[in-house]
Amino acid sequence: MSRFNWYMATLGGFLAGSALTAFLLSPLAESNPEASGTSSATQNLRRQPEMMVVHALGRLEPAGRILRIVPEAGNDGATIQELLVAEGDQVSTGQVVAVLGNTALLEARCQEATSAVDLAQAELQQFAAGAKSGEIEAAQAAIRKLTIQFRSSERDLDRAEQLLAKQAISKEEFEICRTRRDSLEADCRQAEAELYALQDIRQSDLAVFESRLNTAMAALNSAQATASTAKVRSPIDGRILKIHTYPGERFNGSAIVEIGNVAEMHAVAEVFEGDVPRISIGDTARIQLDASDIELQGEVVEVGQLVARKVVLTNDPVSDTDARVVEVRVALTPQSSGIVSGLSNSRVQVFIRPMHNNSSETVAPAPHSSTSTEQQQSEANGLALQ
Repeated sequence: MSRFNWYMATLGGFLAGSALTAFLLSPLAESNPEASGTSSATQNLRRQPEMMVVHALGRLEPAGRILRIVPEAGNDGATIQELLVAEGDQVSTGQVVAVLGNTALLEARCQEATSAVDLAQAELQQFAAGAKSGEIEAAQAAIRKLTIQFRSSERDLDRAEQLLAKQAISKEEFEICRTRRDSLEADCRQAEAELYALQDIRQSDLAVFESRLNTAMAALNSAQATASTAKVRSPIDGRILKIHTYPGERFNGSAIVEIGNVAEMHAVAEVFEGDVPRISIGDTARIQLDASDIELQGEVVEVGQLVARKVVLTNDPVSDTDARVVEVRVALTPQSSGIVSGLSNSRVQVFIRPMHNNSSETVAPAPHSSTSTEQQQSEANGLALQ
């Protein structure tokens, strides 16, 4: 046998012996943490039964969510004339937080519309009142005068008729008397018609004046509604969390201020979609701030209905940033809310324990836990913190 072949045979035998030794000793290594080199903490996690605790990353925010307050429609491009709040101020529903620069113009339009309403009302009242009392008295006096003249003409006509029968007057003189009587009778009827016209109010004309008044009032309501948009009001009781637009700046579509009701805080947990069926309303939860050792207590109050991509990410470069999650809202206790009322958007870790779970029950890992490094680490953290 050559020297080379002898070396190769010796090396093959050594490798085969090493493999056999490793195979025979592997069960002992697994049962002995010190022999296998595995830390005692990891072995304790493996020996403990897997707890039915759902772990997820999340963020803190007010119960009613953070509202971005903007002016009402029609005020795009307006400047901020006056800002009436500062960051950290407590505001109530309906309180004015900002005044826009177009306030004076809109108030002037309101005054113009108010004047138009006053004019329409005056015209309607004037028409409804009818003619002036002096005009009616003059017409009545004219009627009385014509009536006296008409009765006198009737007497003259009766005498002329008697004289004509005696042939004391000519027929032409008799016709003159009758014509005068007929003319005065027509004048009386005309005067009475004029008096009736002064006193009469036609419904068609009245409807025209009422329509003018309604139009003016509608224009006033529109002007007042538009003017009210120049004052930006708070829709809720809450705290000013952030100011985005200051006096003198033009509103360009972003929020003027952000408001939140921090009296009650929520933790919004991004739960992996495979864990959502294990969660229900009323489940207790423990929340830990990433930036400190503060632990909070809460209860699940809402389970989202939409699966979306993660928003809260870790610093782990191999974490699954495209994981599909569902937002689960956890209401913090009053004591916990008071601790973090000024920490909106802080990143937290949420540990939810479903009410129907048994702490001694062993549950197989979710399907994604075998492929997601972040989920495996989250479950290990959850067990270590129990």
